[in-house]
Amino acid sequence: MAGRKKLNRVNLHARVEQGTGDKLKEIAHKLGYIYNNEGSTGQFLDAIASGELILIATKNRNDIEKSG
Repeated sequence: MAGRKKLNRVNLHARVEQGTGDKLKEIAHKLGYIYNNEGSTGQFLDAIASGELILIATKNRNDIEKSG
């Protein structure tokens, strides 16, 4: 049976605000992380986790240790 190629990947589920998923796909697409003509959040998150992409905070997060 021909099917989708198995990749060595895991599923990640997160509860986020409405619209956050679309925003992440949009950012991923703008940065060139694309799969099937749309932004690839998986590739985007992999790039952050591997250090390929570095995030810079735009506001002071004094409560960073308190948040989940």
